[in-house]
Amino acid sequence: MTGADVIVGTGFTPAQGIRNPFEDPEMKHPIRFLPLLPVLLALSSSALADKDRAEGLPPIGNSPPILHIDPLDESRASAMHRGPNPHRALTPFQHMEVAAQHLQAQRIPQALATLSQALSQYPENAELYNMRAGIERGQNDIGSALADMEQAVRLAPDNPLYLMSRAQLYLQFQRSDEALKDFDRAVELAPDSIPVRFNRGALLANLGREADALKDFNRIIELQPKLPASWFNRGAMNHALGHRTQARQDIQTFIELSAEPKWQQAGRDLLKAWDEEEAKRAAAGKPGPAQ
Repeated sequence: MTGADVIVGTGFTPAQGIRNPFEDPEMKHPIRFLPLLPVLLALSSSALADKDRAEGLPPIGNSPPILHIDPLDESRASAMHRGPNPHRALTPFQHMEVAAQHLQAQRIPQALATLSQALSQYPENAELYNMRAGIERGQNDIGSALADMEQAVRLAPDNPLYLMSRAQLYLQFQRSDEALKDFDRAVELAPDSIPVRFNRGALLANLGREADALKDFNRIIELQPKLPASWFNRGAMNHALGHRTQARQDIQTFIELSAEPKWQQAGRDLLKAWDEEEAKRAAAGKPGPAQ
């Protein structure tokens, strides 16, 4: 068995990414990257709102809608767009709100331009780098995304989500040692973070460290026993370590928790493959692994 067997149906390698259990809790689709933007925007909203209050600015929720301009429209031909750029008065979080509006409307270049403008005003804001990295990653501009996450981690070295995001990008360049170092530090900072532990467990499995990966999946199940993907991954680790009875129980639990029929079938197919493997061993007179 290899770590690539950890994730159902994807045959992923570290260079292809790691499944995010929050984004796809029923394992409906193969996910190549962990999109941190929704999580970090939620965190940013509170942190930046506190900063705005300290500076005497009105809360965002009580403010009028932000005037929407196209950051790529240099001519600003309409009367509404003439004069100084109204975005210059925005806080970092408000810039991110504008970028998010562009993203929702599929205006990717405008979203990136908005964040670049914001960074020209707030070059020491880690969350702006992180948001831009998420968009770049979605556009498969992995080099730019990694450069931005390097800046985000430089500015906020104890943010476990930033470390996890940078680790995933390191894996795109086969930099497994650096990725594992980031995952280890992220677990130190947030030992009960399910995404952090899930990502580290998947990487450890890929590195052939099944016993260490098993510890992460055990902890995830303690924290969130209803998450199907963790049971599947723990079953794969237990099977690799020769714990056949526990492995089968894990996959049975995965099947019971999975709402998606194709993943239920994937679990049944795996149990069948294990049965066939054991039958071949028995026919060849080879002893099976320990129970």
